[in-house]
Amino acid sequence: MRIALFVEGSAPVGSRDHCAKLWNGTLLPALGCAPVDFIVPIGKDAISRLRGLRTSTSAPGLDTKIREFADREGLDPQQDALVIAWDLEPIDKNRRRCAWDEKLGVYRGLEGSSLLEGTAWARNAAARADALESFRDRAPTGRSHSRVSPGTVLALCMEPMFEALLARDGRAVRRALGFDNDPPGWPSGWGRSDVRDPSTQLFAPAIAAVRNFRPRKPVLRQIREPWQNAKDEWGEYLLRHLLEDPQQAALLRAHAIAQRLIHLLPRRS
Repeated sequence: MRIALFVEGSAPVGSRDHCAKLWNGTLLPALGCAPVDFIVPIGKDAISRLRGLRTSTSAPGLDTKIREFADREGLDPQQDALVIAWDLEPIDKNRRRCAWDEKLGVYRGLEGSSLLEGTAWARNAAARADALESFRDRAPTGRSHSRVSPGTVLALCMEPMFEALLARDGRAVRRALGFDNDPPGWPSGWGRSDVRDPSTQLFAPAIAAVRNFRPRKPVLRQIREPWQNAKDEWGEYLLRHLLEDPQQAALLRAHAIAQRLIHLLPRRS
């Protein structure tokens, strides 16, 4: 069995695949998970297009990306597995969102896709959608019994988004960036559960504060772009440094996103 992780992230720039480094090089080893065979960055529009929602770009839907990648890499729907991970936020203005709705929409979209018709992936997506429907009127427990196995499709809605893994302790983030005290422009709100878009509300201004500080910090010799242009690169840097602190590493592994990954992916042998 091979595993392809379709994850919301940035496409490689030249030979530098920071999305793959973030996941296979840093996060999954820290969680005790085996590396996956393929990391395939996707945009949120791929999810929205699959669900039949209006999108801001002409990017192909997730089913198209899966079909093209499977054909190119020779993935076998009977033997190989798909994991799809995306951010719940940022929310579209005036549109209701919840992880349950988006997961159901993804599974139903894959079930009904003409590009995946008749495959084990489409059948598994249908079974998972039916199972979700049966829990429509029940409060979420945060638990799942699903694990990757041949022919499966597993959806992970990262609520509210991947950056929530890194946003629990602003002081630890600050130290990772080389500061003992808050630099001018440093944002507040770290660790708050009501921050729905930590990427825009916390990390973009935090990295802007680093870039505006003089004298310039050594990290800027490694990462020259602002947050919005290099989210995976900044994310991998911060994740790696947070994991060097045992207390921060324990908090990170206990996060709901990390626990879901630990549960559904194979363990490292």
